[in-house]
Amino acid sequence: MGQYSSQYHLSFDLDTPEADRRAAEEAAEDYDRRRRSAAEVRDVRLADVVERGNHRIRELLGAENWLSLRKRMHGERTRFRDLLQPPAGLDADYDSLDAQRRANVQAYFDSLGADRAQVRRIVEETRSATQELLPRTEATAGYASWLHDDERPVPPDQGAGRDDPHAWTPFRPPFPGTQQGFDPHNLGGFRISRTHFLDRFTGLTGNELRLDNNNADDFDNGWAVVDTQIGFNFRAPATGAVEIFIEARCGGALHELRVVDEFGVSDSSTSQENFLMMHVLHNNVTAPSFALMSRFKWVTDRTGVIVREFLTPGGLFTARLFSNGPIQKGQTVHIRAGTRSGDGSITNDMEINSKSTMRWSLGTVWARIAP
Repeated sequence: MGQYSSQYHLSFDLDTPEADRRAAEEAAEDYDRRRRSAAEVRDVRLADVVERGNHRIRELLGAENWLSLRKRMHGERTRFRDLLQPPAGLDADYDSLDAQRRANVQAYFDSLGADRAQVRRIVEETRSATQELLPRTEATAGYASWLHDDERPVPPDQGAGRDDPHAWTPFRPPFPGTQQGFDPHNLGGFRISRTHFLDRFTGLTGNELRLDNNNADDFDNGWAVVDTQIGFNFRAPATGAVEIFIEARCGGALHELRVVDEFGVSDSSTSQENFLMMHVLHNNVTAPSFALMSRFKWVTDRTGVIVREFLTPGGLFTARLFSNGPIQKGQTVHIRAGTRSGDGSITNDMEINSKSTMRWSLGTVWARIAP
């Protein structure tokens, strides 16, 4: 199961009215409460789906056959690893031994006389039901700035006058505030961990997210959402929605996945997504806004190691985001900006080692009231 957690820092600012500072804190606490409540409800529903799937598999195989299959899989896995130990294992043929391990398990499964097509049907139906319950981050698309120069804002001294209530205001490092959020969920044997990369003095935001399962059972499900953000205060010169334009340089966006097949009716689906994000802490704004920057998905029933890097390292990327509610003229609000990673894996008898590593340097975050 999982537990949402969040740590944040709102710096003390003499120019921010006390009522506005309290309102920002209340908005942050309300958002965190809603995240925790949604996570608890989702966990119950996911546990029910997975338990139904497990029950159908055990009913199809029979309780004794299911248990004996599990014991055989564990024994073959232990034997395989023992054969890799020194001294004899130093010269062992890994691929050959692994293929023999899977063949032994497959032969034992076939000897049970189970309906392989029905097993696959249960696996697919359970996976689909699980995916329906997983959270989806609604997002616009981010931009590679060197391919979309027309998306860049016009600074106040290059067009719009400084008395224009809709002029852009730039915010650059050092940033006064920070936020780190973590929403992990585990049904089965997953170990879920994260590392935040956060430096408000340089604008660094990023994270490493790992999902590891080296002893997969019938239906294991692990996923997590990680937010890493800086924050600053913005005084609204007019009433309306907040528009943010983020200029961020990519320090690396690496997707890595290792999958190991247990036997012939195994299956897995793994996804990794990364976003630039912003969140206006105001009671009219119910959630952050997102721009999708990098996406990786891998569905397989075969052993493999996959490494992908779609974003250009060192490239300048942008995101144009809007709050989903307005703020009032004269109010000072706290705005967060940074990155979210959302990774998940559903596996049936396949080892999973999933890691995404995302680093962004926020050079300038432009803010205004949208015209």
